[in-house]
Amino acid sequence: MTMTLERPTTVRPDTARINPVQQSTRDAVDEFYAGDTVAAFRAIDAATADPTENVREWELTAEQRKVWEAGYMVGFQMAAPELMTEVLELRARLEQSERDADRYYAEMCRRPAPAEPERPTFAELSRARGEDERADRHEAAIDRMFPQYAGTRA
Repeated sequence: MTMTLERPTTVRPDTARINPVQQSTRDAVDEFYAGDTVAAFRAIDAATADPTENVREWELTAEQRKVWEAGYMVGFQMAAPELMTEVLELRARLEQSERDADRYYAEMCRRPAPAEPERPTFAELSRARGEDERADRHEAAIDRMFPQYAGTRA
């Protein structure tokens, strides 16, 4: 297991215990309060430019790893009742949502589809416009395409 550890960097070792803020950050804040905001923001950017600076990787020894795992498991077990409560609550909400979805679907399927409004056929519209020949040609074409319905028009 690889972890990282950030070492505090300060100008003087005696101020590390009192104020662990880097000097460049303190200077940036001082400039910010001095009224020159552009220079302050530039200084803040410069002070925080590289987050990997002064960071080193390290490995846990077998004994440290056991301690870390034991602490993790104790913490997990302490949080388990709250997690189980949340899981049960989410499961109840999911089941209720599924029941609602089933009920909505059944209601939707129970209702008949709305009836199609009666619309005049193309031939009827053509006759209303005085185009009787066109209406006759259309009806003849429909009768040829669908002979099983020939002559069933009102």
